[in-house]
Parts: sequence; C-alpha cells; structure tokens
Amino acid sequence: MKNNKEFINGIYEKYDECLNEKKIIKQRNLKRIANMAAVVAILFSTMIIYSEKQREQVHKTTIIGNEEIEENQINLETVGSFENFYNVIKEKYKSNNMLQLEESESITRDASEIKEAGVKKSETNTQVENVDEADIVKVDDKYIYYVSENKVVIIDAQTPETSDKIAEINYKDANFYPREIYVKNQKLVVIGNEYDNSCKTEIMSTDDTAITDREIVQNNKPKSGMIIYDISNIKEPKETRRVMIEGSYISSRMIDDNIYYVASKYIATSNIQRNKIEDLDEDKYKPVYQDTAVNQEEKCINYDSIYYFAEIQDASYLMLAGLNINNNDEADIRTFLGAGQYVYASEKNMYIATNQMTYGEGYEVLGGTTHLLKIGLNNGKFSFKAENTVDGQVNNQFSMDESQNENTETFRIATTTGNIWVDKTTANNLYILNDKLEEIGKVENFGKEEKIYSVRYVGDKAYVVTFKQTDPLFVIDLSESAEPQILGELKIPGYSTYLHPYDETHLIGFGYDTKEDGTRVTTNGLKMAMFDISDFNNPQELFKIAIGDSKYTYSELLYDHKALLFSKEKNIIAFPLYSSLGRKTNSRAVIYNIDLEKGFSLKGEIANVTDKYDENVKRIVFANNTYYTLSNSLVKVANMDTLEVIREFTIGDTH
Repeated sequence: MKNNKEFINGIYEKYDECLNEKKIIKQRNLKRIANMAAVVAILFSTMIIYSEKQREQVHKTTIIGNEEIEENQINLETVGSFENFYNVIKEKYKSNNMLQLEESESITRDASEIKEAGVKKSETNTQVENVDEADIVKVDDKYIYYVSENKVVIIDAQTPETSDKIAEINYKDANFYPREIYVKNQKLVVIGNEYDNSCKTEIMSTDDTAITDREIVQNNKPKSGMIIYDISNIKEPKETRRVMIEGSYISSRMIDDNIYYVASKYIATSNIQRNKIEDLDEDKYKPVYQDTAVNQEEKCINYDSIYYFAEIQDASYLMLAGLNINNNDEADIRTFLGAGQYVYASEKNMYIATNQMTYGEGYEVLGGTTHLLKIGLNNGKFSFKAENTVDGQVNNQFSMDESQNENTETFRIATTTGNIWVDKTTANNLYILNDKLEEIGKVENFGKEEKIYSVRYVGDKAYVVTFKQTDPLFVIDLSESAEPQILGELKIPGYSTYLHPYDETHLIGFGYDTKEDGTRVTTNGLKMAMFDISDFNNPQELFKIAIGDSKYTYSELLYDHKALLFSKEKNIIAFPLYSSLGRKTNSRAVIYNIDLEKGFSLKGEIANVTDKYDENVKRIVFANNTYYTLSNSLVKVANMDTLEVIREFTIGDTH
C-alpha cells in the first residue's frame, strides 16, 4: 500500500488525466454503480426516521465573529447527532456491494466579451457579466499572474522587450497545490488543495481487514481553500489570510470584493460499516475548517449545524465559504449533507446542481434527475433560498441561467433525460422556474435520441446544441415564461461543445466536425462556426473553418471556456491548440480575425514545437498591445500586430 504522502500526491498529479478521461470513467463504472442504486436510495429516506426533526421555520440569528447575521427561513432538517449520522450511514452502506465500490472507486475532483473601448488587457472569459471566475491566469494593467504547476509566478508586462518573472510563490516544499487565482485591489487569492502528511492512519477495524484509500483520505483530512496575499509590494507577496475547508474544490465566484467558494467532502464509511458506534470517534466524521483571520486552530462543524436534503443520494458534505478580501471578518461557513457538481452564479444568487441517476427494477439505468440548491449571496454571506429537483441531467454550468426582468426572477435549466450513454433513449428539456425554484414553464422532448452538448442563453433566447449524427441548433424563445417555445432549428454535421455570443445576432460555436463512416459517425477534426441568429425561426451557419491540421488536433477550449481569448474591439479570437507530430507536439496559440462577410481568417500562430510537456501552451493573453503565451516552463512575448516573437523566458524547471 502506498504511504499517505504518495497517495495524496498521486491524486493531485493525476488530476488533469482524470478530467480528460472523465466520460470514459463514467461508462466503465456505470454498471457497477447501477448495482448500488437500491442501497443508495435509502440514505435520506431513513434520515427522517433517525433525525431529531430539528426544523428551523422561523428566522434564525447566527453569530459570525462579533456580528449577528439574520438568515432567511430555512425549512431543512439537520443531522442533529452522531447517533443519527451513524444509523443513516450504517443503513445505507450495509450492502457488501457498496462497500466494494467504495474501496475500489477512483477519487476525482471537479474543470467574455471585453466591452471597454481601447481595451489594454485581456480578461477571463466568464459566463455572467460582473461575476468573475477563478482561472490559472489573471492580467491587470501592469502584471500577469499565472499558476504554473506548484507555483504562482508574477510577470512584469509593462515593457514587452524586457518582460520577465519578477516574483514567485513556490509551494514545492509546502503541503499545498495551487489551482486557480483571483487578483483585485492589490490582493492575490490563490485557490488550491492542502494535505496533511503528518497524520498517522489508525486502523479502526476489529479484524485484520486492510483499510481503504478512502479511509486514508478520511484520516489525513485533505483540504482545499484560499490563501490571500498582499501584493502592494509586487516583488514580495505577503500571506495575510488562509481559509481552508476539509474537502475537494468544486468551483468559486468573485462578486465585487467577495469570494464565494464551493467544496465537497467525501464521507468515508467503511469504519461505520465495520464497527459499533461506541468504538468510533464521532469527531472524525465532523467536517473541519480553518480561518486564520480569527484563529489558527481548526474548528469542527457540529452535526446540529449540518443540513440535509431528502433527495440527495451521495454520502458527502457540500461545503460553502464566503468572505470579503478586504476585511478580517470570519468566513461564513455553511455545510449540507449532500453533493454538488455544477455551479452557476448571478450577482445575487448561486445555484448548485447535482446529477442523480434513476434506475429500473433490474438496476438498469432509466435516466436521471438534477437536484438544485439556490443560495442567496450578499456581501460575502450565504442565505438558503430554495431547493428542488427537475427531470434530466445538466451538461455543465452553461445549462443554467438566471433572468431578472421587472422585479421578476426566473431560473432556466436545460437537461437531457434517458440514459445519456445510450442515445436512443434520450430526449431534452428546458424548464423555467420561479424564484422558489417551482416550475412555471417548460419545453420537453426535443432532440429525441440525442443529448445536449452545449447551451447558451442570450437575453430571452436559449440556444441549445444536441447531437447524435447531426448538430441541431435549437432556438428557444423564453420571453413568455409560462409558454417557452422552439422557434427554429438548424441541422448541420458536427457539434459545438461551447457557444460564445459574438453580437446580438451572431453566435460562435466551437466543437467537432463529423463524418459518417458506414453506420457510425466519427469526429473529423475541430471546427469553429459562425451562426446567424438574426432570424430566430431560421438560424443559419454563416461560415465555418477547420481548426488545426488533423483529426488528432485538440484544444482545452473544448471543455474549459476560460481558455478562450476574445475581443470584439480588437477583432481577435484566440486559444491554445495541440497536434501530435510523432514524438513531438505542435503546441501553439492560434489567433483568428473575424469578418462577417469574409469569415474567419487565421492571422497566425505562436508555436512551441516540443517534446516537453512543460512547454505546452496553456493560455494566451494580451497586455499593452502584446501577446503572451504561457506554458508551465516557458513564456513567449509577441507583437500583437505582426505576431513576431520579441522575447521568451523560462519560469520553471523543464523535464
């Protein structure tokens, strides 16, 4: 068995591989998961029996630091006590099949238009205006901040010819692995994973049964969270605060100066299954957090402060943390017994969606549902607002959208029903919900025998791409919430995995071209297409272009919208691209110009032809009329007009 440090390090090192193989893993585990469905279903139904029924149906006042915060009404039961928690987990996991799954299942973690005139720097491509998303790179007027493997580097971008790394925060010898960042008000916020390799695993089983990897994680309490730095002295970032939560990072948002953070902690259950309650330490199963703004010590979250949802199937904790980067008020920590997968946020609310499978009597997959949790956001604080479940499963965060219109708040969500791995059983829906997440309108059963690959909401219209053999682009009118309707449909070969608004009447799609190969449909390389949506009843593909030089070309943009650099003002669209060249990789940033009459035109490439993974281009950004391509070890600086590389320098060790 691997030791603790090797095991945890192995998780982090395989993170990128897990993302790329996510769909394959799901297919491989589907049959095994199906066998557990009946057992999984009873978790939260039995909670009603065991719970102390602690309902909070009046306004509750909670002390956060020295401040009293009045919450919205919460009509949710709490776990209440360790005895209740133990009984629920014992009942749910009494099946040997579930125990086997727990011990063998791999651990995974959950992957705009710039409107200012004369824009001088690029910004993160986000879903919602004024709602920032963390990314591996951020740019301000003078500097570029970039996550490169186990460090964060700061690059001086004021003078392109002499641009260089001027500071580095290196976590090589720390128990922290950086993933994403925010930068604002001379504050750098680094989001990442923290692990403790000092803990000794305790074998709590009464027999000689070996402990599981999941139990090692339980004992070592891997955490994730935020480290905040003062960068007023740019060459010497100074740590000012650390907020760590037990669990794995899902997503986050930054609104004004407030960060809203979402994590999920898996609950290891083998010891509960094997032992009597009196032989267990109940504190081991309490999630913990640390906020150095108020205390250096960890705090446990008690069972009477953990809420649960009756329809959640997963044995995990959903952890929320909110804070303002400009003060030292204690972070607002909220805990729910249940999972989270996809996060959408407006300026006022956060919606957390979790896909759940449904099964037949023979444990065959029938389809799934999506559980929704609505959380109010206000000055770094959370308030529970509503929860509900809709039919079908979401594709990603772009399946969701909130609309504010004349003091009316609605939520729109597109889902796929049926077995998403067996197209002939599928169909697609779009639901409109009110501010309490109650259904007020819907369009169902469109794109039969296909599933959703991308969605984009623009005003009162939704654009939905489904796929099986062709790429239907559906235009759905949402102006009448009670009666949404499909206005038009366009069928073309291929499909788009990401849709990006170009202007009010045009939409850009990124994805795959396809071709029919006998009875099969296979991908035929990447493509970028411009859709004319000026006539909602008759959308058209205005023009398209093949991306790269072979069907083996790949781009991170296919699954991460933040890899896109787009500026309508500068008439550019750029992103990283990879192609295999035998033992080497042609890794480059491609830059296109757009003309609505002439189409896309490749302006040029900034390339790294290399056999070193560390030199693969991860992002392209611009600052002060200059492009910067970023890899883990190499930065290239190029003139924005000619694309001539005027400087390159290293930022890390090469392998």
